[in-house]
Amino acid sequence: MDGTIVRFLRAVLVAVLLAATACSGGGGNGDADPTEGALENGERLVAFRGTGGLTLGGTLGVPDDLSGSAPAVVIVPTIAPTTDRDGFQNATMADLLYKDLADAFRSAGFVTLRYDRRGIGASRIESGQKKPNYDQMVGDAAGAVQFLAGRKEVGKNAIAVVGHDIGGWAAIRVAATASRVKSLTLVSTPGRPLVDIYADGFRAVYGQASADGFRASVAELVQNGKLPGPDQISAQHQGVLGQGQDEWLKGVFAAAPLADAGRVKVATLVTIGGASTTVTRIDADLIAQAIGPSAKVVTFPEDDTTLRPPHPDLPPIPFNPADESTHLFGARPVVAVPRDSAAVDQTVTFVETSLKAAKA
Repeated sequence: MDGTIVRFLRAVLVAVLLAATACSGGGGNGDADPTEGALENGERLVAFRGTGGLTLGGTLGVPDDLSGSAPAVVIVPTIAPTTDRDGFQNATMADLLYKDLADAFRSAGFVTLRYDRRGIGASRIESGQKKPNYDQMVGDAAGAVQFLAGRKEVGKNAIAVVGHDIGGWAAIRVAATASRVKSLTLVSTPGRPLVDIYADGFRAVYGQASADGFRASVAELVQNGKLPGPDQISAQHQGVLGQGQDEWLKGVFAAAPLADAGRVKVATLVTIGGASTTVTRIDADLIAQAIGPSAKVVTFPEDDTTLRPPHPDLPPIPFNPADESTHLFGARPVVAVPRDSAAVDQTVTFVETSLKAAKA
């Protein structure tokens, strides 16, 4: 398998799909949870309410020696099954993008919030509660903004939202609807329909028939609200089209983020990694065009989808149905690759500049 296909298989993990709450019903809670952790190394564990009142766990970062209040940043995670508030957390993909971004923003004087999407980490769904859906993911991001808006560490200061991958779709909706949000950053966020991105990848790996079969399964899901039976879904596609996730999958594949993008009025940075073979410059340009003059696109030529260079090719790990980390048709281990510090710095600088301009 060449490097291009390997990167597709790795990145397809971002939509073995589970997630959280709806903007229309989202309810943040500005009050600190009485059980929140003490400030330690500039961070404390917190809890806030997502849509439907579900308690979501997060980490609040506070600048050293903060006196009074400061502007804030919410980091909205993507939806890979092993992604928590810090980033990707499994044997094949240890990539703590969200923690690295939060550390950089906190060092620059921002209050930060990163959180576990519902169903992951401290954002537990109890037995009998409704399974996550796409609208809930959006609403949980809105709840995170509302939570920060009620914190004394933030006060009346502006809030920026940073969304990664599919999490960028939630960030777009929140930026279009939440008056406290004055800056939006999108990291490797798809602009094309998700079915197109996956179909392109399946065609590259397995050929046109695989891409066509995938499109047919998704079309049935979107039209009827239910996936075809497992015997009707190719083994090639079952890592994405998981049984029992019909509502969630329908929401994601029917989502129209460009329509939301057309309502965004705040300064927006759309970043893309030049080494990514899934979310590409095409996606970034579509989003920027939908937003209009307030958006700009920046490409980091050497980076993949998480602002770092692609890892070296390593032998694949055999597929194991019981192990999600192997569901990418032979996933590969990931070696430690440093984050692109210049890309992170440019992201922080954009947020600083855009919030200052909004305040003026």
